[in-house]
Amino acid sequence: MIVEIPKLFHPLLFSFFPTFYVYSQNIHVLIPTELLLPLLVISGGTIVGFFILEKILKNKIKAALIITLFLVLFFSYGHIYNILNDISPENFDLGKHRYLLIPFSVIFVSGIIYFLKTKRKLDSATKITNVMSAAIMLVISMTVVTNVLEGNFYGSQTLDDEEKMLGLGFSQEFNPNDLFSNPSSKSIIDIQNMLRDNNLPDIYYIIPDEYGSYHGLKEFFNYDNSDFINYLKQKGFFVNEKSFANYPRTIQSISSSLNMEYLDKITEQVGINSKSYHLLNEHLSDNKVMSNMKSRGYVIVNMGSMWGPNTGFAKVDVNLCEFKQINSNSLMNELLLSSMLGYIQERFTEQGRRDGILCTFDELYTINEKIPKQKFVFAHIQLPHSPFIFGPNGEHVTPGIPLNSSKWDDRKAHVDQIKFANKKLKILIDKLLESEEKPIIILQGDTGSLYTGDFSESSIITIRERLSNLNAIYIPDEKYDLFYDGMTPVNTFRIIENTVFNGDYLLLKDKTYWSTKDTPHNYEDVTNHLLN
Repeated sequence: MIVEIPKLFHPLLFSFFPTFYVYSQNIHVLIPTELLLPLLVISGGTIVGFFILEKILKNKIKAALIITLFLVLFFSYGHIYNILNDISPENFDLGKHRYLLIPFSVIFVSGIIYFLKTKRKLDSATKITNVMSAAIMLVISMTVVTNVLEGNFYGSQTLDDEEKMLGLGFSQEFNPNDLFSNPSSKSIIDIQNMLRDNNLPDIYYIIPDEYGSYHGLKEFFNYDNSDFINYLKQKGFFVNEKSFANYPRTIQSISSSLNMEYLDKITEQVGINSKSYHLLNEHLSDNKVMSNMKSRGYVIVNMGSMWGPNTGFAKVDVNLCEFKQINSNSLMNELLLSSMLGYIQERFTEQGRRDGILCTFDELYTINEKIPKQKFVFAHIQLPHSPFIFGPNGEHVTPGIPLNSSKWDDRKAHVDQIKFANKKLKILIDKLLESEEKPIIILQGDTGSLYTGDFSESSIITIRERLSNLNAIYIPDEKYDLFYDGMTPVNTFRIIENTVFNGDYLLLKDKTYWSTKDTPHNYEDVTNHLLN
């Protein structure tokens, strides 16, 4: 046994390949520790399967080749399915499981029959498979090593204490003594018993993901959203109809907004060629806005959104709807989506996403009953962002394409989810404004949609669509003297600090930036493109 095992290492290497491949393609956003679970599960399953099959067949070589054939087919299925789905002509959709399962099944069954019936020793096939597995893993390893050496991996940089005090993390206004001794263990009952002396308004920061501005929806979707915009105005909101996001990605946009700063300092530290999102996540986690609110005695409430960075806020006292996360290991989730179990995983993921979104609204509707003032509520809601799982009235919809496909271009479905979001947001706003002491409500899309292009280009039309965002703010007594059309999110909390908390923040010049897929920290100032 000890002598023969090295001759049959290809099943083990092929069990490593899917995990390392997905990691190598997403090394800048995936936490390295996420490798552990899929590696243990897949390699462990491979070893167990090999020994079971070897006992049945009484032939190690045949057992190893069958296991490798299964691994290749099982984990390549989803990738081929997505390719077929993306290249399918409109009148004939190749991206259907019934078209792909048949040839995959035929190949697998034929392979098993051949291995079982052949009288050959299969030494040559084993050597070739070993060489192929070693070569593939070598290429993947070189990709990973190159990114590590260049610092393009998640976790390659951390903020030092000085940088945190400069605003890349902890605020200078934050007093560590104000922290709960163990915030994660605080229950809602504990917080209810905390008496608040300050007569300050509750604050709701609500981010409907990829919700474009009125003009953006009109231009790119031919959709008239005036009913919702007029509703907001009637309720006393200041609606910034010329709003544009500062950055094109969610992590960039929210990090900038919650720190009331542009991201220049991060770029200076990581370099313009870095692909790592680690510092952006740290920037988001220890943000200035939550620190400021914490120092004033606010209870910080976070609504889970199935978006990873939302789970790690350093100042949060209460996390709601976290249980709706189907699989916290994003690498494992991606592997399942790209495997033969992808269809099943998609259905679980879709339902988890529905439950999470509905849970967020349900908790927001009743939060005043559970947590008294004064609270800062952060609610990042994955609407109208794809996948398209809701109809206009909230009916459940099953997307016609895989969740990890690049072919999300159903504008009608996007509008349907806007309509549903509008219905839910109206109910929420009505409930929030019923209270005698009115809260501050910030309703702000992180970005707009992205159907006219992608992050690899910076055409004017793509920039306009992506950066055009919903931006509406309610201040009790309608104190909007400092608000103005064209105000970008980076100034939102600077103005709130000055209006509500008697701050003296200087307003930053409103700018919008673009970055490509390969250089997320190399920002191009595209402000003039949007003003023309």
